[in-house]
Amino acid sequence: MRVDDLSISYSAGRREVPVVRGVSFDIAAGRALGLVGESGSGKSTVARTLLAHLRRGSRLVGGSVTVAGSDVFALDERARRALRGGTAALVAQNAGQALTPSMRVGRQLREALESHGLPGGHERVLELVRHVRLPDPEGIVRRYPHQLSGGQQQRIAIAMAVAARPRLLVLDEPTTALDVVTQSAVLELIRDLAVELDMAILLVSHDLGVVSSMADEIAVMRDGVVVEHRATADLFADPRDPYTRELLASIPRVGGADDADAADHHEPGSEPRTGIKRGSSFETRFLARASRVVGGAGDGAAPPAGESAAGAAGAAGAAGAASDLTRSGHHDAAQRGTLSGTGHEGGAGRAAGTGHAPGAVRGTSVPGGDAPSSGPNTSSLRGASSTAGFAGGTGRADSADHVSETAGSERAEAVVVARELVVRYGRGLPAAVDRVSLEIGRRETLAVVGESGSGKSTLATAMAGLIPAESGSFTFRGADGVEGDLTQPVARRTAELRRSVQLVFQNADTSLNPRRTVGAAIARPLTLFTGLTGSARADRTAELLVEVGLSPDFAARLPAQLSGGQRQRVGIARALAAGPELIIADEITTALDVRVQAGVLDLLTGLRDEKGLSCLFISHDLAVVRGVADRVAVMTGGQIVEVGPADTVFSGPNHPYTQTLLDATLDPGTTELPSVGDGRPRWRDAEGWDDHGDGHRIKRWEAM
Repeated sequence: MRVDDLSISYSAGRREVPVVRGVSFDIAAGRALGLVGESGSGKSTVARTLLAHLRRGSRLVGGSVTVAGSDVFALDERARRALRGGTAALVAQNAGQALTPSMRVGRQLREALESHGLPGGHERVLELVRHVRLPDPEGIVRRYPHQLSGGQQQRIAIAMAVAARPRLLVLDEPTTALDVVTQSAVLELIRDLAVELDMAILLVSHDLGVVSSMADEIAVMRDGVVVEHRATADLFADPRDPYTRELLASIPRVGGADDADAADHHEPGSEPRTGIKRGSSFETRFLARASRVVGGAGDGAAPPAGESAAGAAGAAGAAGAASDLTRSGHHDAAQRGTLSGTGHEGGAGRAAGTGHAPGAVRGTSVPGGDAPSSGPNTSSLRGASSTAGFAGGTGRADSADHVSETAGSERAEAVVVARELVVRYGRGLPAAVDRVSLEIGRRETLAVVGESGSGKSTLATAMAGLIPAESGSFTFRGADGVEGDLTQPVARRTAELRRSVQLVFQNADTSLNPRRTVGAAIARPLTLFTGLTGSARADRTAELLVEVGLSPDFAARLPAQLSGGQRQRVGIARALAAGPELIIADEITTALDVRVQAGVLDLLTGLRDEKGLSCLFISHDLAVVRGVADRVAVMTGGQIVEVGPADTVFSGPNHPYTQTLLDATLDPGTTELPSVGDGRPRWRDAEGWDDHGDGHRIKRWEAM
């Protein structure tokens, strides 16, 4: 395929806003091009033109797109339908939304085949399921999308895309919401299918680790223009454009500040990348660039019709945001009464994780899915032995069944204490959170990591009161005397407890009411929890917007007029409005590009430090976790298997499951995918814990 001098614009009132300008590239069969850039750079707009898709309000200004010898914009509608899915296919970012929720998986696969005149018999459908390496094809085809894990949903979307053996596969952020283990497995599948079918691939992603491991070449976009296009290895070794260097410098890395290349991309007069360790670049880098973050390039341009406006608005508020990043308050989960599109996990015991739709009863787990049944494969079990624990380990035994985490005087003032907590989605189903014990200290950020189905988001939603706990104790103790039982659903909690514990949802675009302005969204918790009205409420709304790095005039905008990073900042501002002591951040940077992500994380750490907030930080991105967390708890199968200070957990020794997560992490610049093994368990639980000092504790295990 070939893109030649492509230019696209959007209508914004009576004027036209250029969003893609003079873009050219080509991809040969069997080759992969990575298209990277921050939110609003135009990369997704370019990707969809390969299938002759233009968003509403946009038009082709100039240039051409040729796929398999045909100019896609010169085709009639019938020929375009044949192109889509036949010659060229798209795998969208959110497979859960791309699949029809009310239709069984098998029927959707059959329709994908028959729409291109291919036989859609039962055996052919099962063959497609096997082709994308899903176990139990007969069981899979009978299920609805919400009964599959995120990784399983993505595999079904890939199966539908390759059903007609297309010559071009367009992947738009295909692994954004997946944990590192599932991500590696899905990427390996895509790579193998590309080789087998000799497809050209366009991979759109903000994750440079994903792109470097998959793409032969990388094109970097900014403000609708390709600023650098080179072979992958060359671009990472010697980036030439200042924006490319800045993008690479923004990447969080698990290795931390001591990486050999930490200073490679530092420019005179700019802040050096100091890695991802606590107290490093996340604390200072983007605060110094607030004038670029507020309403502008830092969070990307807004979508159609608001794209240029978003980039220009708020310049006056930028200086204030840079000098006055004081914050207060948090978002009320109770006021919505629904999960509002939040991603939820909570695997069935040790079985494969299963997703569920908001309001739906969790479906039966699918054995042998992307979450292993007894613990994932690890190619190198550190300290493995035939008996419990680590061979030659120096840790002392602890017979307690729960993780006692009162290490040091700070956590003697724990804000949250959980003991033997059990949460499940229905009677008779395995526990999604299984006898979990933990503490969160005042002013502390505890990160919980694990793959899809590990139970980490279920723990967060239980803490927020959106799902009640079945048993165990779960208490909150605020500095201002507010105390409460977190096992109670949010409707039974006191107003003070609801005010004190607030949740920031994963998907800011679906948790904000599309018909309410930003100001109205923030004003509601102000009314509910502070009693402010009229001009006082409007003034406080403006203050909150400045505190999260946005201009006060954003109050008049609708969510659709904001970029992803800006919407997430609004979600944080709405949460701050209540004046909480504990913030629950559930995968809040999952869909954000690296520069926007860094800005949001700077904001979050600043809030904690300046306002004395505690935070439960849920994430599958280990590099991000190392940058924001004081301590880390690792979950799998609903249980915590390791907990300790962030730097200690990342330096080892580790539980074999933790090591699997670390091994599966994609380091930007590497060209090889990590091996995630065959999925067979290599370890099993044993009784008790080993204490490695300084609060670092590892659940005992036995090698298999």
